[in-house]
Amino acid sequence: MTTSQRRATIIDVAKRAGVSRQTVTRAVNDMPGISPATRERVLAAAREMNYRPSRFGRGLVEQGPVTLGLAVHDLSNSYFAELGAAFVRAGAPHGWNVVLAETEQARRPETAASELARRVDALVGYHVVTDQIRGGVGMPVVQLDASRSAMEESGVVELDSVQATRDLADHLRAAGVRRPAVIDLPENSPSRRARQLVEALTSIAANGEVPVHPVPLRSGHRELLEQILEPGPAGGGPPLDALIAFNDELAVRLLRELRTMGIDVPGRIKVVGVDGLELASLVTPELTTLELDLEAVARETVELVRGMLEGSVPLRGPEAHRVVPYRLRVGEST
Repeated sequence: MTTSQRRATIIDVAKRAGVSRQTVTRAVNDMPGISPATRERVLAAAREMNYRPSRFGRGLVEQGPVTLGLAVHDLSNSYFAELGAAFVRAGAPHGWNVVLAETEQARRPETAASELARRVDALVGYHVVTDQIRGGVGMPVVQLDASRSAMEESGVVELDSVQATRDLADHLRAAGVRRPAVIDLPENSPSRRARQLVEALTSIAANGEVPVHPVPLRSGHRELLEQILEPGPAGGGPPLDALIAFNDELAVRLLRELRTMGIDVPGRIKVVGVDGLELASLVTPELTTLELDLEAVARETVELVRGMLEGSVPLRGPEAHRVVPYRLRVGEST
């Protein structure tokens, strides 16, 4: 068999790069003792041959259970807490360990994912930095909620909201909404999610425009509501009749503030969230939301990683792509 017909070994990579096996080990594990030029030559050969270190191949059974690293922004955010729990449950049937790391709260957020990668067999995360992860070769890396272009460097589990946002627009149109607004988070506003919502809701807006108002997750809600719900010059014409929040947590906080202001939901204004978290069903009125099945996200990701570890799925490219759709869940808030 040629190396194109079987899984490449460390000997194949060493021969292709013109180095020793020890040098290959140092390069793929980002160890000292070799020059940057040699390291890059070895990594280029390994990538070309789709080489996986033995820890990620046949040696899995003999070297203990798989440890999956999950890099999330902030575990105090209910979404990431529920996602982490879903991954623990998805890994349990395989006997996997799951290690969670926060990127935003890390001492060096920009290197949190790569540091986690040194302690695990595979890495999953939101917008993780994939360079310098185990030398950039062999390590299964899956990005959640990434664009398809990310398949060039890692696996991707796409979270598809296109149909769900269309269904939301149809639902709000039937409910008489003509002045919707998107309430975004201030980081990088308008966010990709906000832009997708605006695109879907523009068709029902009376004037063809859907404003985007950024506000922090945990503060400034009353001030924003007083500003944007005021008719006339301050509000830019007729009052808004629907608020679509960036996520469920923000939507619940807006609901609470609207209640303290004596504003009826859904009579005076309708409120929508995104993510379908448990807290959306625990508030009154129950929240309408674009729901994402986090259990399905975890299952699809774990199966994708398992295929990468076994060698039946490539580390990147169209075969390393999965899709989990959002769906509209109608509650009493609309």
